[in-house]
Amino acid sequence: MNYSLGNTLSRGMALASLDADAKAYIAAVTATGTSVSGTQKAVINNFYETAKLDGYYTSLKRLYLPIWASASANAIDLIGLTSGTFVGGVTHSAGFVQSNGTTGYFNMNTTYPANSLTLSDASMFFIARTVSLINFKAPMGAGVANPADFYNQTLGTQIVTRWCSNTNALTSNSSPLGIISFSRKSGTRNIWKRITSGRSNIGTATNADAGASVPVSSVFALSNNNTDSVPPTATPSSFHAGEFGGYGFGLGLTDVQDTAFTLGLKNLWEGATGLTLP
Repeated sequence: MNYSLGNTLSRGMALASLDADAKAYIAAVTATGTSVSGTQKAVINNFYETAKLDGYYTSLKRLYLPIWASASANAIDLIGLTSGTFVGGVTHSAGFVQSNGTTGYFNMNTTYPANSLTLSDASMFFIARTVSLINFKAPMGAGVANPADFYNQTLGTQIVTRWCSNTNALTSNSSPLGIISFSRKSGTRNIWKRITSGRSNIGTATNADAGASVPVSSVFALSNNNTDSVPPTATPSSFHAGEFGGYGFGLGLTDVQDTAFTLGLKNLWEGATGLTLP
């Protein structure tokens, strides 16, 4: 069951009435000197409440909402309130962030294994408002020896996702715009896409687990961490100059869970920014 956004807005959003995790995230953002409007508080609160009611909240391990036109606010994770680090040329606009395509990226300062992701149980996602027109650019990822990267190439308007297997990539001939989510769960890999007109499965495969291990390098957004060694070693590569409104990762999600999650993420991003998905 979902609370409607209208019902949430009608409550008035006194700080004391907020979900505890929503309240903590809003407090962390405002502590950076960033203002959070009443409408933004309402949609943030609605996201947390629906995520918990729909049962996928505990599967989310990192979720960043870089909409605040502030590096310090954009670096805060909605799940654990930890902070990542922006490096190089990154533009912080109202509603999204954008790398300069040569030096800019975001270091989440954590790894997939540290958050219980395994060869058989993992998810990754991002919100792409625009995408790079150059091939082999990575919205996010980590690893080189056993790739665990999630990137798109625009040649043929393809999305390619790798999870710990260089030869077992899942490819979709679909434009990589909107909310793109990948899940590895119960022996099946899926890529889903949600845009304004709806959600669809754009790639699926069932196969045995592949790869020797999950990469131990720190996860990056706006690029891939092209190494497979314990931080602080980092080799950013495949810088992506698209506009991104969010990104993160977690444990594997079912089709039902991803349907609810990406709708919640859409409502969160659109409600907090006034922008719309492609």
